[in-house]
Amino acid sequence: MKRLSIIAALALTLFTTAFANNTTSPGFKGMEHFIKSFPEATGVVYKAVAKFTEVNFTWHDMKLQAFYDEDGDLVATSRHLAVNDLPLSSQLKIKKNFPGYITTEAIEFDATDSGLNYYVTIVGPEKSYVLKVSTDGMIDVFKKMKN
Repeated sequence: MKRLSIIAALALTLFTTAFANNTTSPGFKGMEHFIKSFPEATGVVYKAVAKFTEVNFTWHDMKLQAFYDEDGDLVATSRHLAVNDLPLSSQLKIKKNFPGYITTEAIEFDATDSGLNYYVTIVGPEKSYVLKVSTDGMIDVFKKMKN
């Protein structure tokens, strides 16, 4: 099964253009804010995705993504988590509500407008789901997929 990135789920049909971040490139709108927020970032690569700029980078040994809008304002940050790093209450609730499903991927997504949520991919015998799990324990199906 393909690894799922949240931004890819939001922009499946949109064309993306990638740019490598180096000292000779013009940067992107929001680059100054990015540098101030993540001064030790390494391996920085950014690309335009729909109306956002997606920045992939490593910071303090963590692989992260940051998303900026057309005005250069930070919209969200995300990172992959080990499934076992999800809050225990969320793990138990997923197991209870989706018996027989296997959790394969977890993403922490912190949006400036809606706060922290987790996007969790679960795989069952016939269908797979991406679940949106809020910090208050609410679970919503974000996306349904056939296996």
